[in-house]
Amino acid sequence: MRPIVLFLVPFALTAQTKNVAASFDAYDLSGRWDRVSRFEAYANVPGSGGRGAVVEEAPLTAAGKAALEKNIPGVGPRAWDPRTSRRNNDPMDTCDPMGVPRILNVEIVAPHNTMEIVQVPGRMLEFFNWHHEWREVWTDGRQLPKTGDLEPKWNGYSVGRWDGDAFVVDSIGFDERTWLDRYGYPHTDDMRLQERYRRVDAETLEFTMTLTDPNYYSKPWVSDKKVFKLNREKGKDWDEQAYCVPSVEFQFNQLIRDGGFGNQK
Repeated sequence: MRPIVLFLVPFALTAQTKNVAASFDAYDLSGRWDRVSRFEAYANVPGSGGRGAVVEEAPLTAAGKAALEKNIPGVGPRAWDPRTSRRNNDPMDTCDPMGVPRILNVEIVAPHNTMEIVQVPGRMLEFFNWHHEWREVWTDGRQLPKTGDLEPKWNGYSVGRWDGDAFVVDSIGFDERTWLDRYGYPHTDDMRLQERYRRVDAETLEFTMTLTDPNYYSKPWVSDKKVFKLNREKGKDWDEQAYCVPSVEFQFNQLIRDGGFGNQK
């Protein structure tokens, strides 16, 4: 009988381990999440060499196209050329807040790509390692304020609710100085944004974003599916403080961006 016992014990432990790994609460989004999908653009960017998200091109209106032309990014097919007077005016390069949704789209590398979600009574908080920034989503049942009563804010005003197993965030009141992504796509302060988060398994968080801004886009603009994986490593990179420091950024602009290296594709 001894060989049978030795065979069954490791089998039972393996089965138990798999059950623990597979168990999760779909309504618990809390944890440190590492982005694993590409976030460089909100949607497909023509001429970007496949670097943008694989979804449709932005449905820009005439006003939206005119606004886009005024935004000169440091990368991509519309990148500024140091031989002309059209200089890079990306607000990120002067340490302006990136705002939502760009803070969810920005191209950064680990551990900067970590987003921590904290769920407390009445609120869901998103903490972004990059720029060391908090975002607040109200879940206490309040409604979004009337747009006429709002003063635009960098991250807007956000309320959240559950729709089945999807956590839905609706936001308005964004400061129009922010860009949607690194390629300079604009928005107005009338933009509305909806995010839908789903924890599909113990290790994976997915979400999509739908942007509505009839002044600049002829129809709602839907992002591709964004994917995060749960970071279970304890203590690693928790003490990192990834701030954007204007004085340091100014020196970097002088040495690198304004020196002719900012127009890389």
